Amino acid sequence: MRSIGFGVVLLTLAAPLASVHAQDTIPERPFVRGGVYDKPYLARLLGRAAIGGYAEAHVRFERVDGIVEERGFQLKRFNLFASTEVSDFIRLAAEVEFEEGAEEIKLEFAAIDFRIHQAIALRAGMLLSPIGRFNLSHDSPINEFTDRPLVSTDVLGTALSEPGIGALGVFPLGGLSRITYELYLVNGFHSGLIDNSPDGTRIFEGRGNFEDNNRSPAVVGRVTWSPDLNIEIGLSAHHGAYNEYSVDGVDVEERRNVTLGALDFEVSVAGWRAAGEAALADVDIPPGLVGINASGQRGLYVEVLRDFGYGLVKTMPSSFFSAGVRVDVVDFDTAVTGDNVRQLSLGVNFRPTPESVVKLNYVRGRSHDRFNNPADHARVQLSLATYF
Repeated sequence: MRSIGFGVVLLTLAAPLASVHAQDTIPERPFVRGGVYDKPYLARLLGRAAIGGYAEAHVRFERVDGIVEERGFQLKRFNLFASTEVSDFIRLAAEVEFEEGAEEIKLEFAAIDFRIHQAIALRAGMLLSPIGRFNLSHDSPINEFTDRPLVSTDVLGTALSEPGIGALGVFPLGGLSRITYELYLVNGFHSGLIDNSPDGTRIFEGRGNFEDNNRSPAVVGRVTWSPDLNIEIGLSAHHGAYNEYSVDGVDVEERRNVTLGALDFEVSVAGWRAAGEAALADVDIPPGLVGINASGQRGLYVEVLRDFGYGLVKTMPSSFFSAGVRVDVVDFDTAVTGDNVRQLSLGVNFRPTPESVVKLNYVRGRSHDRFNNPADHARVQLSLATYF
């Protein structure tokens, strides 16, 4: 796993600096499609500030082994965004998320960018960690399915926000080809990934380490290669200690690390779109919990979609439909046969405009507990999401 992190750094350093000056011949494109500064909603109000956001509402029905587990309605998310160009060199962006009817309010992103050159910009604040592409581009209106991929939420902990500082940049390679990178020092995870979950190791329970419990920064980075506008491949890693192993400079227990690695891709060809992500997690477990908590986890998702029916609804000339399928697989403990989930999602979406969507999904899957006992689940979901 550590070699993945070294690979991120080496690929970044190996990008040809001599090609940086070719930017004038390359069409402007977002750093990450659907990322922080690639939003259709931003509207200027006064001076340099721009605001916007998105909202998402669900209708959900779920049965597990024939028993109704969920039937109801949710205002899943209501997010507010703001950004401003302080100068030609300084930008600031922020996102505040209200989730589950404001039951949870979270500052998901708030960062200052200081652009020195297209090859390097400094970024500091509350960052969306670049561990996998989905964590950087997960807005509901551009996500083609109602629920986020299981590997992103349950293995990598999307949406993963961490205080930190680092750099990002673009290296053009000629034509439309380019390499991008992000590399940050962040606070990392805390011991809640073991202590806060009755189900065993759950990395997302270690989020929210806002003051760095062990005063030992973690490192996270992602490097992507894109030969043209229709293909992008990304490699990312996150590594750092999660336990408070030192108090006042005195080691009180062994340092224990958590390491994440992810490979992601996005491809468009002949009217078809495909995307996916695979991830591995390695956690140092205290001796007393070995065999109870998992040290290894993994997962992946792959989705394929096709747009159709452009202008079919005559009163909405910009409208179109899309149909897709997604496969999700997560394994919460690679050392045992059980403790996993596999599911298939089918979806049909209607978009009156690219910024708004109505999604109808059917999900069918099977999970196994740690003793390999199976449970079948099925869900029907109707959701609406829109930028504003």
